[in-house]
Amino acid sequence: MFDPMHPGEVLKESYLEPLELSVTEAAERLGVARKTLSALVNKKSSGGVGKTTLTANLGYGLAMLGKRVLLIDLDPQGHSTTVFGDQGAAHTVKELFESHSKLGIKDLVMPGQVDGEPVANLDIVSSNIKLAVSAENLAARIHREKVLANALAKVNGDYDVCLIDCPPTLGVLAVNGIYAADRFLIPVTYGRYALDGVADLFAIISTVRETESFAYTIIRNGYDSRTKTTNDFIEEQLAPFADNVAATRIRKTESINQAAINGEPVFTFDAKSNGTADFEALTREIAGLEG
Repeated sequence: MFDPMHPGEVLKESYLEPLELSVTEAAERLGVARKTLSALVNKKSSGGVGKTTLTANLGYGLAMLGKRVLLIDLDPQGHSTTVFGDQGAAHTVKELFESHSKLGIKDLVMPGQVDGEPVANLDIVSSNIKLAVSAENLAARIHREKVLANALAKVNGDYDVCLIDCPPTLGVLAVNGIYAADRFLIPVTYGRYALDGVADLFAIISTVRETESFAYTIIRNGYDSRTKTTNDFIEEQLAPFADNVAATRIRKTESINQAAINGEPVFTFDAKSNGTADFEALTREIAGLEG
């Protein structure tokens, strides 16, 4: 029986060997956060509130609240980098995972910007496709799952929140994100199979973190008031997790979709939209959790 208060108790098998195991569905469902450091490994949902959309909007919203935000793009696809950073940067996050590199996070950060305009309080460590090669080499290193956590420890006092945009497959990069965080943000969409794999996901977190108890928050996204039957079904499935479900629901809106297409936060795309209102509410809620 699954216990929402001790999610790790569903653990049946060891995950850490081998690290190259790909559990895409589990990885895409995962988000992570820490009291002063947050990480996100979110599902790409067809409703437009996916991994990068959630990361980018939470990062922007928290920065607007005056939080010192560090966003680390751990996805070789570099989608968060497209929003705030530079995929052509001379030094990217891959430097953290190369044994010969002496560069740390302080050497890699860039001021975040949207359409050339600086974003106050937000720094980013950019990514690009070259990170995938570094990840392959990292798999052979001892204590490979601790590389990111060790790097973040050196800047822990410099930021209030760190958002880590992890890849949608559960390899060594995602494991680094899991190991570095202690609150998990788990987005679920309003679809028939929205909660499939959540128990397996908790088991993986438990194995990586070596604990059966960890903080997590489920975020409902892609809400459409017209699909009442589906909505009722998902809410019923979420009932056992009620204490860990964010009060804010992200509605399915065209403003969020268009902002994602434009590669910018919904805040800057349409400040008066329902999408902006929802992410403002979610940002305040997450900030309260981390406060």
